[in-house]
Amino acid sequence: MSRQSVLVTGAAGFIGRHVARACLDAGFQVTTVDLTTPPPDLGRDTTVHTGSFDDPAILQAVDAGRFTAVVHLGAISSTVEENWQVLERVNVTGPAALAERCERSGTRFVYASSFSVYGEIGDRRPLPESALDSSACSGPLTAYARSKALFDTHMATRFDADGGPGWAGLRFTNVFGTGERHKKSMASIIGQLLLATARHEPLTLFADTLEACRDYIPVAAVARTCVLMADPAAPSGIYNLGSGHAVSFAELLHWCSEFAEAPLNVRLVANRHVGRYQYWTCADMSALDESLPTRPRPGLDDLRSAAHKLHRHFKNANDRG
Repeated sequence: MSRQSVLVTGAAGFIGRHVARACLDAGFQVTTVDLTTPPPDLGRDTTVHTGSFDDPAILQAVDAGRFTAVVHLGAISSTVEENWQVLERVNVTGPAALAERCERSGTRFVYASSFSVYGEIGDRRPLPESALDSSACSGPLTAYARSKALFDTHMATRFDADGGPGWAGLRFTNVFGTGERHKKSMASIIGQLLLATARHEPLTLFADTLEACRDYIPVAAVARTCVLMADPAAPSGIYNLGSGHAVSFAELLHWCSEFAEAPLNVRLVANRHVGRYQYWTCADMSALDESLPTRPRPGLDDLRSAAHKLHRHFKNANDRG
């Protein structure tokens, strides 16, 4: 293996595909692992392992120091999953075993956490990483969010943030882009609305969420950040990864109407997830901005441009994911 080599878990998934491609573009030798075989264009350029990220062969390879870094994206990502035994095994104990191997072999470990760990946010202001242990938020509202928060706690208490190749947990906000249509109802809400707009279909929203806001980030920005964090010289710790902008659903509808150049057919339905729903999300990005000063952060105009590009993509029926 080359000294600059990376293992990307969950590489057949939406974010994983983009991260693996970004690692290739950055000059890494890439090994992918997923229960599903990655797309042909990615498989041609990478060493492919079809299976679980905690397969003994994978753990042994990490233990042997075959990789410069592991970018761990393999997980149960369904926010409505309620089977705690499965969530704990896949999202907590499995990644913990992978992190242990990374520490032993001096391999950089980067993993996906989630902004959902904060739960309900009292004041409508950008939330820093430290807010999870304060009265500024409720903490996890779902079993999925609890599994992510539990693993964050494990990493922060078990591993030293100083010295060695280190580790980084990235609390993704609402990631959107090409290649997520296979996720169906678990695809980003902005992607679902743009797809419906491109198809001239009704746009469905919860009736109590028009003024609710989300922090959206294009998948390309997430992939670039993962590449930067895969560098052993990058800082260790848990970081928010969003745009730092709160965009309301009303504003999203305005964008969709502009992109369609026509009125929208909006259908409002009852919110089935009251008590488990985040009505406002916005990441304080100060910590990551300071730690990775060369990383470009998308502004509000960049978000709108990325949304417009995705709408055109859907309209041209190019998205097969």
